[in-house]
Parts: sequence; C-alpha cells; structure tokens
Amino acid sequence: MSSDIIKVLSVNNEVYDRLRERITLGVIPPGKKISIRTIAELFGVSTMPVREALRMLQAEGFITFERRSVTVNELSVEEVKQMFTIRKHLEMLAAEWSLEQVTHDDFGALEDILESMANPNMDVTEWRKLNKLFHLRFYECSKSSHVLELIKNVWDKVEPYMTIYSSSVDDFQEAHIQHREILDLIQQRNLPLLLEKIADHLNYTCDVVSKALSNK
Repeated sequence: MSSDIIKVLSVNNEVYDRLRERITLGVIPPGKKISIRTIAELFGVSTMPVREALRMLQAEGFITFERRSVTVNELSVEEVKQMFTIRKHLEMLAAEWSLEQVTHDDFGALEDILESMANPNMDVTEWRKLNKLFHLRFYECSKSSHVLELIKNVWDKVEPYMTIYSSSVDDFQEAHIQHREILDLIQQRNLPLLLEKIADHLNYTCDVVSKALSNK
C-alpha cells in the first residue's frame, strides 16, 4: 500500500511542478483561462491530481481556481512595480550577506554562467533560466534558506512578465553589460557600489516591463 501512496504523491507533485513551470515561464500567460479537463488531457492524468496541483498554486497566489476551470492571475502595472520593489529590497539584503561569504569557487561558477549567457544564438527561454541562475547562485552564498525562499517566491510572481521583457528589447546586450558589472563588483567585494548596481539593474528591468504593459 505504501508504494501506491508514493506513486500518487509523485503524480500530484509532477503535475504541480509542470503547471507551475508553465505559469512562471509564461507558457500559460497571465489572464489565461483553461479548463481542468484540458490540463488533465495535456499531462495524460485524471482530473484529481490536477485539482490537487491547482489548490497548491492557488494557495501560492498564482491562479484563481474555479469549479471546472482555472484563470492565471494577472498583475496590474502597479502590482508589477510593487513586486520589483520587494525583489530589490530582498536581493540587496541577500547580496550583503552573500558578499561576506562568497569564495573564489563561487566567482568561477558565476563566470561560467555569464559565459554561457553571452552566446548570441541562445534560445530566449534558456537565457531566462540562466539569468535567474546567475542571480540565485550568488544569493546562495548568503547561506540563508529563508531569504532565498522569499526571493524565489517573489521572482516567480514576476517571471511570467519577463516574456514581455524578452520581447521588448532588441537583444540582451544591456543586460549582459549590467551582469558583468555586478560580477566585477562582487569580485572586488565593493558592497556600496554592488547594492547600487543591483538596484539599477532591477529598476531597468522593471521600467522595460512596466512600459510594455502600459502599452498593451
């Protein structure tokens, strides 16, 4: 019996993980309404694990779960700005703690990520994943699971809108320059300028997304 329970939990978690990824990547975009039956057919499962996954996603604020359908929650321009402000304060705290403990091995890992991101032929979705990895890899140096969890939760709320960012810029050259400057300041252990650069970086991204949303 125990093996059957694990199997059911595994299906529930798999449906949850896949749905959450599709929502955060914007594959199922904000404002989209989709039936529970359609989701079940997409993943080849019954509606029961889909309902369980949707309940968890609703508790996290990603969707509004109705009887037979689900709508992905859509943030207003003002709410997007608020989320970026929250991100900024959390990430500046994480950066302060991380800078105290970052090592040369961490420098190397961050360099590798930036090198991969510099590929001009990279798929947009892959670039977004590496962009997130670059920031979170540094913040892991804070050794604080609590601040990391908060950052990831807020990040996931604005991640669907990074699709708008990706389509609103001609290329990622400006973002790459800013990432390079951030890493240089990390290596110099220059906290005041690092905090200033992180704030500028997030303000830049927020401005691009907000303007694009306002023009929709």
